[in-house]
Amino acid sequence: MNYSISINLSRLAGAVFTNLKGKTATKRCLVIPIDDAGLYAGEKGIYLNLVAYEQRDAKYGNTHLVKRSLSKAEREAMTDEQLRAEPILGDMKEMKPAAVQPTMEMQGAQFVSDDGTVDDLPF
Repeated sequence: MNYSISINLSRLAGAVFTNLKGKTATKRCLVIPIDDAGLYAGEKGIYLNLVAYEQRDAKYGNTHLVKRSLSKAEREAMTDEQLRAEPILGDMKEMKPAAVQPTMEMQGAQFVSDDGTVDDLPF
């Protein structure tokens, strides 16, 4: 089963939209403070660990909600109010393959009979 996942990165703690001017252009950017947002800086990149919770009442086809994954130590250090305040970052829904309609294009087709003659009939 495949899922489509949508994450709103602006919901991470401390995330800010800004325009950054470089040498040749100004670009719209999202700046996310690593420590404030609960990101993990590893040897090969910056990681955001997520967890998906299945929803009983799937709205708009969304079967799961996505939140930041908290370690046991982080959860135990937080109050119930802080845990509830953790933002929903996104959602997931099952990707269903599009129905493929068989098509037969017969334009310009030629059919060769057993005796080697060509027949232009499209049926």
